[in-house]
Amino acid sequence: MKRRELLVVLAAGAIAEGCQAQENQTRYTNEIALPKPKVAGAVSLEEAIARRRSVRAFAPSPLPVGTIGQLLWAGQGITRADGKRAAPSAGALYALELYAVSATEVMHYLPHGHRAETRVTPDLRPQLQALALGQASVGAAPVVIVVAAEPGRLSQRYGARANTYTDIEAGHTAQNMLLQAAALGLAAVPVGAVDGTQAARALALPSGQTVIYLIPVGFAA
Repeated sequence: MKRRELLVVLAAGAIAEGCQAQENQTRYTNEIALPKPKVAGAVSLEEAIARRRSVRAFAPSPLPVGTIGQLLWAGQGITRADGKRAAPSAGALYALELYAVSATEVMHYLPHGHRAETRVTPDLRPQLQALALGQASVGAAPVVIVVAAEPGRLSQRYGARANTYTDIEAGHTAQNMLLQAAALGLAAVPVGAVDGTQAARALALPSGQTVIYLIPVGFAA
């Protein structure tokens, strides 16, 4: 084999190996059934509304998977047999995806069946913090819930209004999760100042998705 041909083959192999490594880093490798969400609690809705505050200081203790699942269910969980969810969505088209980022993994919420797919990652919270104007709460919280959006799901029906309706849906979803956090005695804060495109890249989200909200959450310091 000529030297030039050999170099081409080696380069192609290196590119393929790099692509495979990147794919392995972004592939969800495990699927888990989350503990059944609770639909009754000791704190009333009125109490949760009164308790809700933006809290930015967190204890380092990790959140139990059932607690994370409860928060995700409050945001996008299925609450009716016909598939309708906890937060309203224009045309019931559901433009949002929820992710929970911890020090060791990314969890993608799957509303149908109240499940999640997970993948092991380096700690991505420092990257998210940097993309959120350096806000310390993003790096300090044991879990950062990521509200990602795919407005294209609404575009065919709603055209130019798709982005507006997506933002409204994100507000509904975030408030549900913030109230659920308050009811569970957790600290949480909504963070809207984030570079959504770069955050989506850092999290290796599917094409067409962008990050529009971060919710650092955990036990209060």
